[in-house]
Amino acid sequence: MRHQRLVFLVDGRNTILHPTRKLDMVRRWLRQTNAKVIRFVGKIMVVQVFKILSQQKDDPTYWIGVDPGDTIGICLVRITANNKVKRLLSMEFHTRSKEIKQLLEARRMYRCTRRYFRRKRVKEKGFIPKHRSARYKNRRRPNGWLTPSVRHFLESHKAAIQKIAEYVPNVSISLEYAKFDIQKMMNPDIKGEQYQRGRLFGYQNIRTYVLHRDKYTCQLCGKKNTQFQLHHIMPRSQNGKDHPDNLITLCSDCHAKVHNDMALLKRLQTKVKTKIANFAPTSRLNIIMPFLRDWLENEFGKDSYVIRRELKFDKSHCNDAYCIAINKLVRYNVDLEHERVIATQVTRFEQKRQHNRRMKNSERSRLYYVMKDKKKIRVATNRNGNPEAFHEVYDTKILPLLKQGYQLKVYPGVKIYRRKFREVGFKEGATIRIGNHVDVLKGTSASLYGYTYDGTIFRLKDMEVVYPYGGWKCVGA
Repeated sequence: MRHQRLVFLVDGRNTILHPTRKLDMVRRWLRQTNAKVIRFVGKIMVVQVFKILSQQKDDPTYWIGVDPGDTIGICLVRITANNKVKRLLSMEFHTRSKEIKQLLEARRMYRCTRRYFRRKRVKEKGFIPKHRSARYKNRRRPNGWLTPSVRHFLESHKAAIQKIAEYVPNVSISLEYAKFDIQKMMNPDIKGEQYQRGRLFGYQNIRTYVLHRDKYTCQLCGKKNTQFQLHHIMPRSQNGKDHPDNLITLCSDCHAKVHNDMALLKRLQTKVKTKIANFAPTSRLNIIMPFLRDWLENEFGKDSYVIRRELKFDKSHCNDAYCIAINKLVRYNVDLEHERVIATQVTRFEQKRQHNRRMKNSERSRLYYVMKDKKKIRVATNRNGNPEAFHEVYDTKILPLLKQGYQLKVYPGVKIYRRKFREVGFKEGATIRIGNHVDVLKGTSASLYGYTYDGTIFRLKDMEVVYPYGGWKCVGA
C-alpha cells in the first residue's frame, strides 16, 4: 500500500484546521493560488488556506501518544464521537543523546591539551604559569539543573511533540509515564532492605570486592598467595569502566603478558563472558520523566503491553505510542486490518547537528607559487601537513624552476568565512540533494568550491537545498 501523505491545514489567520488526506483538493487549491505551503519536511506538509472552509459535521478529538526513549515513538490518532479510532500518522525520532556525550569528551580533551602546551611554553620561557585556587565552593547549581546530555534529551522530547501538536486542533497528549527500577533489572529477586545493600556492601572498596569474588586467585594461571593486580577487560582507552564486571584478578606476571600478547587478551575476553549492562539511557529516562509530566500537565500511563497484546500488534515504538494514545478510552472501535497496514507506514526522523562552526570557519592551506613575468604556477600546498612530500616536490619541481629565474612566493594559511555558502543557503546542517543522494552538510564535506562526495566535488549549481536548517531530518518513510 502506498504511503498516504497527511496534510495539516491552517487558515489565513493561522487558526488550526482539521488535517486531511484529500491531496487532490489541496493540489487544486495550490494551483488556484488559494493556498500555499508553509512547511514541508518528509511526509509532513503544512498548508495555509486563503478561503473559508465549512465546518465538519462531527468534531473529532485527537490524541498524540508518546513512547519516550532514545528513539521517540509518536502516533497521531483521531477519535470520533462513537469512539472509532483511526491512526493518522506514525513517526520515530532518533535523538543525538550518545553524540552529545562524545562531543563533550572531545571538547574536554582539546581543552586539557591546549592548557598543557600553553603552560609548557610558559615554562620553557622561564616564567611561572598562572595558577588560581579552586572555585568549586562558590558555584551553586540552580534548581532543576540537568546535565547537558539529559537536558538535550528532555528538549528533544519537547521539540518532537511540539512538531505535531502545534498543527492539530482539539489535541490531547498521552505519555507513558514509567520509571524503571534499575536494581530490579539487575537482580529480579531483590526486595526489602536489599535495596540499601548493594554488591559492595561490607567491602572496603571495589578492589576488595573483586579479589573476594575471584577467591584471591589469578584467573589465568591459578596462582594464590602472590601480589595481585586488577585488569580491565575492556581497556579504559576504549571507554572501559571501573565496574566490577569489567575487572578481573591477575597476578603481576599474567598482567604484563596480557598487555603484550593480543592473543592472550582475546582468550581472556572469551573466558570471561560478562556483559556490562548499559543503564545510561534508562537513567536519563528516569530523570526527565517528572519534567515531562509537569510540562504536559497530564499523567497517563497504563502499560502499553496490555493493549498491544489485545490488538495483536508487533512490538515497535509507533505501536506502543498508538496503544498509549488510546489507553484512556474505556471502549474503542478499531479496524485492525487498516491499522496494521498504516502501522507499517512510519516516517523516521534523525537529529542532525546544526551549530557546527567548522562549516562557517575554515583554514585555507598554505600555498606555494613560483612566479616570473606575471606567470604564476602553483607547485605545492600545506607544507606542514606532509613535510617529506614537500621536500620531494621541492627537489623535483621547485628547485629546477628557481634555477631558471623563477621566484618562490608563499601564501600563508588563513582562516576564511564561507560567505559563498551563506549567500546561496548552504548553511551548517543543511540537507542537500545531488541526484538520488541526500546528505547533510558537514565541515569535512563542504568546501569553498562545492560539496565532496565519494571523492568527487560537485559544484553549487549541481546541488539542491532540500531543507536549509539543521535539527530534525526526515530519513525515510
